[in-house]
Amino acid sequence: MSNNSINNSRVKVKVKKGSKSVSSRRWLERQLNDPYVVAAKEDGYRSRSAYKLIELNDKFKFLKKSKTVIDLGAAPGGWSQVAAKIIGLPKTGKLVAVDIQDIVPIEGLSFINGSIMDEEIIEIIKKKLECQADVVLSDMAPSASGHRNTDQTRALLLAELALDTATKLLKKEGSFCCKLIRGKGEEELVSVMRRYFSSIKRYKPESSRKDSAEIFLIGLNFNDQNLA
Repeated sequence: MSNNSINNSRVKVKVKKGSKSVSSRRWLERQLNDPYVVAAKEDGYRSRSAYKLIELNDKFKFLKKSKTVIDLGAAPGGWSQVAAKIIGLPKTGKLVAVDIQDIVPIEGLSFINGSIMDEEIIEIIKKKLECQADVVLSDMAPSASGHRNTDQTRALLLAELALDTATKLLKKEGSFCCKLIRGKGEEELVSVMRRYFSSIKRYKPESSRKDSAEIFLIGLNFNDQNLA
């Protein structure tokens, strides 16, 4: 993101009494004053999270031209946009995106509407890829319940599902990147990842909100032996 995309002036939301809750007003103010939200609109990305993937790839270099990529929890498509550009869609590479919500089409992208908890979806991914994947991405996040422990537990479950999917679909020396909310179960998940990847990294991008407990786990150099 360029410096020109950052707006240092702060916008305050003025509302009539009773028209919006305090929490709604604060959310709207945060959106209006978030430089990554502004930049996403200017740069044509569907979500501010696109910059998280850009940062992650700048640091760990797992996305490259002509690679085969799976994007789990793809809606609204910000990560798929970034991946598509890097791997060279529609001319080079393959990109399969999966989500329970529909997304606006991206040229060259194969989209699957479904949940990775459904074994049939895994088989559909395999058919669309016609090969093992170089990279499995997951920006999956649970719907916020407002209860920190509940949200953290649900986020851990999604990360575990993403890892399980990656172990089924990655080729040897492939890469995995997923979102995780820090808390109970993190070390256990990392321990499982060490069975499959020669290098594990934890990283919080600058574009991740400072008040968020999210980090990203990156597994590099997948070993596709059955170690279970």
